[in-house]
Amino acid sequence: MLTIKKVLFIFALFMALPMMAQVDNAQQNVSVTDLTYMIKEGPKSELGTVVSAVLDVLADQTKEEQPGYVDAVRATVIGALSEVRRFTVTDGLQVAPNANTNLIVDGTINYISTTRELRTHSGKKEKIPEFYAQICVTLNVKDAGNGNVLNTQMFEVNRSSWSWFKSTDSAIKDALEGLHKKLVKYYNTAFPYTAHILERGTEKNDKQKEVYIDLGAAHGLQKGTHLDVFVLGTIGGKETRTQIGRLKVNVVEGDEVSRCKVTSGSKEIKAALDAGKRLLIISTD
Repeated sequence: MLTIKKVLFIFALFMALPMMAQVDNAQQNVSVTDLTYMIKEGPKSELGTVVSAVLDVLADQTKEEQPGYVDAVRATVIGALSEVRRFTVTDGLQVAPNANTNLIVDGTINYISTTRELRTHSGKKEKIPEFYAQICVTLNVKDAGNGNVLNTQMFEVNRSSWSWFKSTDSAIKDALEGLHKKLVKYYNTAFPYTAHILERGTEKNDKQKEVYIDLGAAHGLQKGTHLDVFVLGTIGGKETRTQIGRLKVNVVEGDEVSRCKVTSGSKEIKAALDAGKRLLIISTD
């Protein structure tokens, strides 16, 4: 369900980006530019080095920054953004011929680190080195026309003690997969599709069981996608939105048609349709 924070963010994006108006669901051409790696400084003295090493030995644990995986993090960011339904992504400032860049994404790779720990397993006396990884990036979404920052978000993945691996590579790979999922989910929610109900589906008594909406395969919609249902109104000439239910895509029927199951608010949605109220559908994942 959309939180107040998410609704306000979506509203701000619509105000800042006319091309993202609800009525056209325009695709965004996104260029990923600089992702600056924040190099971590080591201990400032030999004493600091010795103390750090002693503590590591006592704890059977060593933490190490992994700058060799910067390119892998960048590739993960680009790959994840490419899976966001409303994004067409290019690595760098160049875009496809006859296309304009709408958004620029840049930011920082705050850290890429692994923790190595000597761990004892049941039935074995020897301690075995195992690893987990932590990755943190901060991404800025900017208006390509004027450079204004529209959104800044930090994404942190800490695949810690419940997720141990036999090597640095496997630990980093696991963390990258977690980062990928976080990025796709966040930006699909932050840059949603909006829809309207085309036709009523199955009804039962005073409940709306299914509806058909004007989104489909052309929008990258998939079975299982969730959408929130809002009643639109006006107060003092300003639009208001009141959430009354939620949908889940059951079948993508065509390029611009999907059949959705009403998963919550079945009575409220039917009552709103019966009353001829204006409804707006917003994708949430």
